[in-house]
Amino acid sequence: MSEPIRILFVDDEERILRSLALQFRREYQVLTESDPRRALERLKTEPVHIIVSDQRMPQMSGAELLAQAQQIAPDTLRILLTGYSDLDAAVEALNSGGIFRYLTKPWDQQEMAFTLRQAAQIAARQAQTVRVQASVPASALTVLLLDNDAPTLDVVAEFCVAGAHRLLRATSLREAVELLNAQPVDLLVSDLQLGGEDTAPLLKSLAQAHPRLLSLVVTPFSDTQALLKLINEAQIFRYLPKPIRRGLFEKGLQAAAEQVQLWRAQPAQVVTRLPQAPRDEREREKVGSLMGMLGRLRERLIA
Repeated sequence: MSEPIRILFVDDEERILRSLALQFRREYQVLTESDPRRALERLKTEPVHIIVSDQRMPQMSGAELLAQAQQIAPDTLRILLTGYSDLDAAVEALNSGGIFRYLTKPWDQQEMAFTLRQAAQIAARQAQTVRVQASVPASALTVLLLDNDAPTLDVVAEFCVAGAHRLLRATSLREAVELLNAQPVDLLVSDLQLGGEDTAPLLKSLAQAHPRLLSLVVTPFSDTQALLKLINEAQIFRYLPKPIRRGLFEKGLQAAAEQVQLWRAQPAQVVTRLPQAPRDEREREKVGSLMGMLGRLRERLIA
């Protein structure tokens, strides 16, 4: 990539901005803004590859900033930085701002550097790829549902009927893996429990094996740390709480369908998902085992 990677850091504390600029100015072209409104104005007129925003700012939240940034510069990779374990903020940033990663303050310098390197790799790949600008005609999708909840099934089934999409269902992780190996799937809708089994390792495996398969998580859980892991390690597209809110659920499904259609028109390199490897050793073992079981899926994708 001929042009340098440009990273915009947004934080109302000048001290933090100086620290970030000092740490990363040798590797990237660093821009800083203490006012999120000025940051949005810069996005309208200047190329920015990565935006890193604090969550707690007086003018607007980081989640609000990243949501508006997505509208202004959709190819910019968005990272949320916060010192608060705030589930609502994480959900808002994911569902509205399409964040790439979520990092906590005080940040670990090595983790921040690694995250920015991964984002820079994606940005460089995007810049080297010719993008398709033409409108994309809608086409049928294949949706895999990993949830035995009747209200969830009703909404997904109605969505599939309305869009002429194909609906598949699995009642266990083994069935899910068999279906994923056997045929293409575009969209996964899953609770975090299926028949008493934890689905998080499968979601994390799929983020590595099939980065164009979007995952919507529909679950009653309220564990902030678990959600942050799903954002960073499974790159989930949406988190939707139970009991389901029909309007919110329908909007999430429609947004996912639109993203799939856009990706279908783009070269394979244009994907903004690059999951973080699980830190927990047992979790890594589970993901590694599932990656082996998803062998046919990976063979089909690289064929």
